[in-house]
Amino acid sequence: MKGVGTLASLTGAATAAGTLLVLLKPDPQSAATKEQETGLSIEAYVEDTLGLRFRTTPEIHRVAQEVSLSRIEENLAAQFGPGGLARRSRALELMGFHEFAGRSMGEGLTALQSTGVRGWLDERENHLLIPNDFNEEEVEDRVILHGLLARLLVHQHSPMVIGRLSDDERIAQSGLHAAIAESLKAKLREESREAFEVPTSLVTTREALLASLPIYLATLGELPQERGVARIYLETRLRTESRTLPDLIEDPPQSTFELLGGDPSAIAPVTIPAPPVDQETQLEESLGALQIQTLIEWLESYEQAQALALLWRGDRYRLFANTSGDHLLWVCRWETEAAAIRAAEILSRRHEKPGAPRRCFSVVSQGKITVLANCADDETLESIKKLQWSTGTSWLPGYRDIILSDGNLSSLR
Repeated sequence: MKGVGTLASLTGAATAAGTLLVLLKPDPQSAATKEQETGLSIEAYVEDTLGLRFRTTPEIHRVAQEVSLSRIEENLAAQFGPGGLARRSRALELMGFHEFAGRSMGEGLTALQSTGVRGWLDERENHLLIPNDFNEEEVEDRVILHGLLARLLVHQHSPMVIGRLSDDERIAQSGLHAAIAESLKAKLREESREAFEVPTSLVTTREALLASLPIYLATLGELPQERGVARIYLETRLRTESRTLPDLIEDPPQSTFELLGGDPSAIAPVTIPAPPVDQETQLEESLGALQIQTLIEWLESYEQAQALALLWRGDRYRLFANTSGDHLLWVCRWETEAAAIRAAEILSRRHEKPGAPRRCFSVVSQGKITVLANCADDETLESIKKLQWSTGTSWLPGYRDIILSDGNLSSLR
């Protein structure tokens, strides 16, 4: 279930790689001392540490909290489009992320970017926003400013164009960018250890937020943390010298599968058969290896989730609607047939609330493919089974076909 084994496993991975704290460019002098002795500005220190130069002069604007929140919401709307977050939330709920029932993904993402932080990168305008009471003479704000400038510098060299990346690709790249900034901040906190011996209010506020969010969103917030997947990915490659920091910035991972240590060349595109004319497609996207790991951990265990995530080879889902309601079709490819069968078994373990609206739910596996369908009525489920798949057949003859009706599961062989 949620979070079981995650902390211990990630701690072990980080320790084994020697990456609990990486000094991006080791220097016995503290940042403050170095800046004082050399006359380096904070901007120059960040450039020197990351090995890159700002392409344009950094712009930093002091704004009220409501202005910052408004900008965050505007960026989310531009990134996902009208209704995009609501459709994603519904698709995830139909997959098995039941925490999204009645909860706003937009509010959760806004909280991730505004709660327990003191500053934000406006990717559309290419500048930083900080609160009116920000004081870089205070050690915590000074550390935060270094991290914000690192995010801006990385963005200038490797911008994530709003609205053009797939969800999984954006998660991977934004996670890496945040991990770079957090790793630099960790270096500075270590140099000012006395000021950070006791967790600050920002830290405790952030921890409380992550504990309260749906697990899908909490996973995003944990990516750049000390034991997070993106942080371990970054620091392992710098420690082993398999990648340089400028190289990682200029050529970032294209999927969360890479963050987990997978070989990106193993991923193959997954296609979904064209829908019937009476069905309106609302969203097509990929869940990605990281969030498949999150879902499997929620339904089963961290150990099983970790194993299946590394056997993932691509997925695609479609949220669509007709006169009977909304429906989901999700197709996932795996490295082995055993993984496809195991995934089907786990995904069939659904626990609908008593009295929930009737849904027709089916999971089948054929070869290395798992197909999940969650429909509002039997007729739509049957129409999905008649679609022409790449195998040249209609519904894949499967290992197991599960039907969910009125909250009860029955297995059909």
